[in-house]
Amino acid sequence: MLYLPHPSEKHGAVAPSGMAGEEIKLRGLSPALSGMEVRVPSHSLQEIRQRVEALERELSLLRSIPEILQDPFLILDQKGTFLKVNPRGEAMLGYPWEELRQMVFLDLVDLDDLSRVRDGFEAMRENQEVRFKTRVVNRRGEKVPAEVVGCFREETFLILLKDLKEAVKYEETWQKREKELNEKIRERDQYGRELQAMRDLYREKLKEIERMRGEAVFLSHVDDLTGIYNHRFLIQQLTQEVDRQKRYANPLSLLMIDIDHFKHYNDTNGHLAGDQALKAVALLIQRAVRQTDIVARYGGEEFAAILINAGKAMAREIGERVRRSVAETRFPNEHLQPSGNLTVSVGVATFSSSISTLTDLLREADNALYRAKRGGRNRIEG
Repeated sequence: MLYLPHPSEKHGAVAPSGMAGEEIKLRGLSPALSGMEVRVPSHSLQEIRQRVEALERELSLLRSIPEILQDPFLILDQKGTFLKVNPRGEAMLGYPWEELRQMVFLDLVDLDDLSRVRDGFEAMRENQEVRFKTRVVNRRGEKVPAEVVGCFREETFLILLKDLKEAVKYEETWQKREKELNEKIRERDQYGRELQAMRDLYREKLKEIERMRGEAVFLSHVDDLTGIYNHRFLIQQLTQEVDRQKRYANPLSLLMIDIDHFKHYNDTNGHLAGDQALKAVALLIQRAVRQTDIVARYGGEEFAAILINAGKAMAREIGERVRRSVAETRFPNEHLQPSGNLTVSVGVATFSSSISTLTDLLREADNALYRAKRGGRNRIEG
């Protein structure tokens, strides 16, 4: 039986007569107090009842805190044995409380993480609040990624586990998407490089085609043997120049040049020597005329030169340079020629009122050439 003195009683005093502590049984207030008989002054009964009820509310609140936490919450003793696990914790670990109470936390840690977890518990013993990641193994043997947030208070470990399964899944999904995106970017960049390479190749091919086209056009205008312009190009250019004369009336002349006794030279020395003589004469004609003039092989051993902005006097001067250049050049076996050396005859025609068409110009130059032939060769007429 317990006697509780009234607050008005002094230390060591006895209860006044008639106020000896009444025997009051307090039942149903608390399991700890249930069944105990307590003698208290009657006027303090209400105060004690209020205090007990307040304590019981505080204890009930403390008990309910782990239950209402949204994350798994563990209370461990110094050895790591489970003292309390909230429902979230039991669900995460997969063990019922009857089994968990016989286990220690390290039993549920992945073997690869044991060292890290032990270090974390040691840090908590040193009154540090820790936060680290680990993997706990549930009852089904699944390794659940979790973040441990813990501290050491009143000889117990208070552990909050954060399930990172969704976070890991999200991170894995993100990494997968990022990898796919990077792959797409890589493919795009590769496609861009290949496309650029194709564009570069296309441009190179276009340049090559243009070059080949230019070469084809050039070759179509050039004589294969001598390397100077051919008959077709000569007629095209002469046609343009004649048309231009009709608009601007600038001087225009034409030289017709023929190698004297070339058939004799060719038959005497062979076709190879004859070809070499043709090449040499073509080169000599090019050197004798001006840079603005157009030299072409008219056909066989006959050549022509379009003299732009050249009247009759200048045309005869240029024609004489051509004749003299060939006559003064030494050719193989030219002493076997009827005249003793290899020479050319030149006919000159100049555009005028009486010679006003392409046909007129060609006919006049050709007639002048034949006059030079009939006059003894190695001479200029027109």
